[in-house]
Amino acid sequence: MSAFVTGGSRGIGLALVQAMLKGKTFSRVVAAARTDSEALQAQRLVGSCSVWLLACSFNVAQVARQALHLLRQTWQALKFQHGDRLVTVKMDLTDEVSIQEAVKSTEDFCQGSLQLLVHNAGLMHPSGRGENSVTRLDMESFSKVLATNVIGPALLTKALYPRLRAAAQEEPSKVVAVGAGVASISTNQAGGWYSYRASKTALNAFMKNLSIEGGRHKVSAFTLYPQMVETALSKPYVKGNPYPELRSPEETADQMLELITSFGISDTGRFVNIWSREDIPW
Repeated sequence: MSAFVTGGSRGIGLALVQAMLKGKTFSRVVAAARTDSEALQAQRLVGSCSVWLLACSFNVAQVARQALHLLRQTWQALKFQHGDRLVTVKMDLTDEVSIQEAVKSTEDFCQGSLQLLVHNAGLMHPSGRGENSVTRLDMESFSKVLATNVIGPALLTKALYPRLRAAAQEEPSKVVAVGAGVASISTNQAGGWYSYRASKTALNAFMKNLSIEGGRHKVSAFTLYPQMVETALSKPYVKGNPYPELRSPEETADQMLELITSFGISDTGRFVNIWSREDIPW
């Protein structure tokens, strides 16, 4: 089986790639990550204690370079260990040309088919703070969140859909989105996070629509909610975690992969909490 994982440079995405390579189910894994901006990558990649300590004594550019170096080391180690089972690719979800180039560059590796696409990459807000008031909305930030969280994944699905359909001739292929609890409209009691909520709700709508079309082509589409995970992305928001514990990327990836492999075409269109395995209200 072949898999394509976005946001594969850190957190859940990297843990998913590692989990896939540990097993024998996936013979080919594509790990895609945005690496065009060192400063942005530093913000997203800095998750280990060693890099945070570096931040105390070096400037941002130096931390960015070190973070990228750690990423390259991690990917190089995975490539060394797993040989030709892993391909890493640069892809910016806010740039359609970048998406098309990433898809084209992996065509031979995927051998024309794809059993699994995981939409893991995401952006809460460019500033690191969600909008707690409608008066804080601005076009640039809102557009970037939408582009990263829903438009980019939609266009990537479009580009990879022929491969997903080709793979489905043998057994159903799957498109999986990493969702958010705040995407649920009916359970929203707190408000805030305007752009992030809107983008994740829109992603749910896209995935539901895809599940209907995909049902005609044996392509399953569902959204998995991992709750709050201990990653660089979630560090600023840990105090607001409504759950009793903060899961690691590794245990989260293992749980997600278990559901991904066990879910079939009958699970298409679902929005599921990976721990309770219960459906989340739209």
